[in-house]
Amino acid sequence: MTYLALYRKWRPQTFGDIIGQEHIIRTLKNAVESGRTGHAYLFCGTRGTGKTTTAKVLAKALNCPEREGPEPCNSCESCKNITDGLSVDVIEIDAASNRGIDEIRDLREKIKFAPAMAKFRVYIIDEVHMLTNEAFNALLKTLEEPPRHAILILATTEPHKVPLTILSRCQRFDFRRIEPADIIKRLSEVAAGAGLEVEEEALRLIARAAQGGLRDALSILDQGAAFGDMKVTAADVHNILGTVRIDALYRMAGCLAAGETGPALNLVADLMFEGKDLRFFAREMAGYLRALLLEKIVPGSSAREAWGDPAAMTAQAAAFSMEGLLRAVEFMAGTEQEMKWSSQPGIVLELALVKACRAGIITGESSLSARLEAVEEKLRSAIPAVTPDRTGSMPVASSGGNKPVADTSPAKTIETSAPPNRAESAGETDPGTREVGITLERVKESWGEIMNIMRRERLPLYHNYSKAQPLAVKGRSLVVGFPEGEDLAREMADRQDQKKYLESLLGRFLKGEWQISFKSYHGKADPPGKRIDSGDKVLDVKRRFGGEEIILDGEDEGSLF
Repeated sequence: MTYLALYRKWRPQTFGDIIGQEHIIRTLKNAVESGRTGHAYLFCGTRGTGKTTTAKVLAKALNCPEREGPEPCNSCESCKNITDGLSVDVIEIDAASNRGIDEIRDLREKIKFAPAMAKFRVYIIDEVHMLTNEAFNALLKTLEEPPRHAILILATTEPHKVPLTILSRCQRFDFRRIEPADIIKRLSEVAAGAGLEVEEEALRLIARAAQGGLRDALSILDQGAAFGDMKVTAADVHNILGTVRIDALYRMAGCLAAGETGPALNLVADLMFEGKDLRFFAREMAGYLRALLLEKIVPGSSAREAWGDPAAMTAQAAAFSMEGLLRAVEFMAGTEQEMKWSSQPGIVLELALVKACRAGIITGESSLSARLEAVEEKLRSAIPAVTPDRTGSMPVASSGGNKPVADTSPAKTIETSAPPNRAESAGETDPGTREVGITLERVKESWGEIMNIMRRERLPLYHNYSKAQPLAVKGRSLVVGFPEGEDLAREMADRQDQKKYLESLLGRFLKGEWQISFKSYHGKADPPGKRIDSGDKVLDVKRRFGGEEIILDGEDEGSLF
């Protein structure tokens, strides 16, 4: 007896055998059982998802005289003839090779005749989108009002090519891609029934390669059985498909997560040496990274079923940052298509992997801000802070060497505490301020520089602070005032994110962790950062930098200014 391919021998014969299309099967079973079947159906979906199979099962169920419930009996003469393709009342037409107007005119003439043996005359038109425009026009009237004994089932993989006038006359059912878990389950059942010995990893490989089509999966299983003499191993499937082992995907994902460009490129070189198809590897890598992304977003998703150990996938997904994994998927997703049209596909893959390895660095605005803050922190740490000693005097830098020397002269001791201004005399600061060496006057001196940084980094926020000024300091707490009538600006500044930003700026210039509060004030307060008279410039430099004025021979005192 001639060998029958697995996808033909194990084709579902009842509604219950059809997997992955529960939303369609439930509707059709209810329609058959209640006698409310339509006169025209359109089955849409990718290859191997069960469109033609469902059409044949529906034809059997409608014409089965022994049927109890919605399922055909598969034992009566009508069911057997339909299963074997011998029924004269169930006609299959391949629209790819019978696409002209003459074939449709012939259908229109023959559809008028009553069925020979069955109750309904069923026409199954496969790949209906291949019909010509003239053929579609000829089909319109028949499709809208066929004879009472006729049912038309149209099947297509490209419903967007079917005219709207045809779509509007049919009940449309969209067939989904079958989940890898369902494919693996069905393959196990077929393997057991056919007496095949199949490794679990081989089933996962086949389910991934099938891309949601059960017919493709059964064809690969059939090929593997012939290759391995009724025993299908993962190595055999890799050899048949030209794919890479799952551990290569694990290793590459580890390189991407750690940003290790060198090992990633070495792995590509090893795959090329083994003769692997790099386009298949790019496709597999994109699919695996997608599964990691889904696992990171929705732990325990069904996408991981086809990729081996779920625990290992969870651990590897945790090794990525969300932003880095998103960028890695983005870089790898279009690589296979680019490789298809490139004269040097290996270079395209290597460039994509380099970008994916650096996905944690080459990111958007948030990472750029983090890098700028890191540079500013290094600059601040490179400049030694000048702090007063216990007596309140400042260390003085030597004019001739790198080592600072202490200035013990009482005449040159500078007190860091400035005389209190009106805000302080009003009781808005306390002696605790002097314990940490930060006064309201010092905050005001730094206020202009703080505003300049804010203008460069967050210009809209800078405009919001255009009329604000420091009012009082207590320890590491600063009160910032807004003039009366600027309530909107004060409320905007009091937002949590804006507030945290200003506190971080204070930390940059004045060290430590600061807390800020806002209030409105009456009248006119002292403006921060006011100019210093020329006669006081030397004293101000000494006070701010803890230095000593050096007068060279031949120069008059004060000539530097």
